[in-house]
Amino acid sequence: MSDTHSDVIVQLVWYSSAVLLLMTLALLLLTLFMHYERRQREKSRLQATEQWTPILFSWIYSPEENTGPLPQLNAEGFGFVVQLWLQLEQTVRVSASSRLAELAQRLHLIPVMKQWLHGYSTDKKLTAIMALGIVQEKSAFAELLPHVLDKRTIFSLVAARALLSIDAKLGLPVILSQIYRDDWSVSRVAGLLVRLPHDLIVRSITECAEKATAKELRRLIKLMYILSPIDSQPLIQHALVHYPDEMELLTTAFACAVSPDLLPLLRQQVTNPQWEVRVQLAKALARLGDSSDAPLLVKMLSDPNWWVRYRSAQSLISLPGIDDAQLQLWQQQLTDPFALAILLQVKEEQQRQQQGRT
Repeated sequence: MSDTHSDVIVQLVWYSSAVLLLMTLALLLLTLFMHYERRQREKSRLQATEQWTPILFSWIYSPEENTGPLPQLNAEGFGFVVQLWLQLEQTVRVSASSRLAELAQRLHLIPVMKQWLHGYSTDKKLTAIMALGIVQEKSAFAELLPHVLDKRTIFSLVAARALLSIDAKLGLPVILSQIYRDDWSVSRVAGLLVRLPHDLIVRSITECAEKATAKELRRLIKLMYILSPIDSQPLIQHALVHYPDEMELLTTAFACAVSPDLLPLLRQQVTNPQWEVRVQLAKALARLGDSSDAPLLVKMLSDPNWWVRYRSAQSLISLPGIDDAQLQLWQQQLTDPFALAILLQVKEEQQRQQQGRT
């Protein structure tokens, strides 16, 4: 190998080492800068918290004393104060909440929140949605609407809460139109609605149910049942009449049935081809039925499905007015060995449970 080639290789190694060293130094400087930024940000947060916590509490408990000018805030400090304001607002009484809303007006919070709403920062956008809902800013209603459709669960639910806070009458149909979403648990939706006027809830859910799909109606029944079981019964009747072949919907309807007025429609499902529905019928008869349902349950003891036979036997024994003499008579009359076996099994289980309690 010539000396020229050796010199080229040495130079390449030297240049590579120099570049690597420079990259290492740049990475080290960037790390130090980011660490410094975090420390400065934390320092600013602590300073804003120390300065503004007594101001916020003063607005809650001594609003008459807050007539002077408020301290100046830079953009970063404003963000910290908004976060502190949100934390306090969600923990105080309604009367105190209105005073914090007055403070938000003094801080010119609304125009800033609208800027954040249309910005690129995810954290600021979420904060803006919460804040605009809390101050019930009516001019922001239309701007918040698209966020209810957001595929991100937290954004959509926070926006839903904000709409209901601003205008429950207009917001509720929007929220119910999203009831099909699997990422919105029915219990969380119920939590959003629980403080709304009862008549508004019942009317809105009922109207939505009239044009709902089977999946939507199933979730609406669950929702209404959580909020008001008795008001869910017309929705159950609607499901039984208009969706007699939707197994998942029917099982939910049976599980939520609490009114004996539904019994005629429920009993019609004894011939439903889905065994899951017939199981729910047996369980519903135990809750709502009386001794007049005994013949139907005796018939169900011969169902082809074991679970239907088992639940029917349990319901039969639990019916009011059914005594040991009547059970003994059925045992003698049953000709189906499967029906007799399941009745004896459940009767024995019940006896063991009673002995265990004594």
